[in-house]
Amino acid sequence: MDLYAHAILLTDDSAARLAAEQRCLEAHGTIGLLIRSVRKDRRTGDDVISMLRDIPNRSSLYVRSSLLKEIIYGLDLEWNDK
Repeated sequence: MDLYAHAILLTDDSAARLAAEQRCLEAHGTIGLLIRSVRKDRRTGDDVISMLRDIPNRSSLYVRSSLLKEIIYGLDLEWNDK
């Protein structure tokens, strides 16, 4: 049995995520974990959208402003326009 069969790599480094995926390891970054927390009913969509909006001011995580806005827009549509 593979020792790492159920391992999940948590990293915001895109090269590390790509390397993990090439080795068939599941990999997630901060944004993915936040989105997953809503889908697993651990947080509300509004909470996560607020956290995403705070990333530039409260975190050292670099996410292009345009990408962050696009993610927030898409999640807002998915979670609040039903």
